[in-house]
Amino acid sequence: MAKLTEEMKALVASQQPFIATASPDGVPNIGPKRSTHVLDDEHIVFYELTGGRTWENLQKNPRVAIAVVDASKMQGYRFVGKAELVTKGELYEGAKKLAEMLKTPGPPKAAVKVKVEEIYNLGARGKRVA
Repeated sequence: MAKLTEEMKALVASQQPFIATASPDGVPNIGPKRSTHVLDDEHIVFYELTGGRTWENLQKNPRVAIAVVDASKMQGYRFVGKAELVTKGELYEGAKKLAEMLKTPGPPKAAVKVKVEEIYNLGARGKRVA
């Protein structure tokens, strides 16, 4: 079981995470998600507000990679896991609040809860650490 360390949590909180998904036929997609945050030792959450390619991919292929790097320290991590699309409850309410604050044209698609299954140290040649 992969667990996020305090260092990893601080990095996610202080840097811009990028979310990678793939279509069912393997076409990759990557994009920044400023709403990304750590939920607990085993989960990372981001809000899907736009319903673009990330959203399309997640509905058909729940596999996700999240990369975050502190370029000034040349240190970062890649978190790999499976996404759960949450459309009601407390997590979704967070997405709704952000959508209202940003004045998005419609309601958020989901809060995306990622169960972290693998962690790689991007500062150590991509070595798996958990």
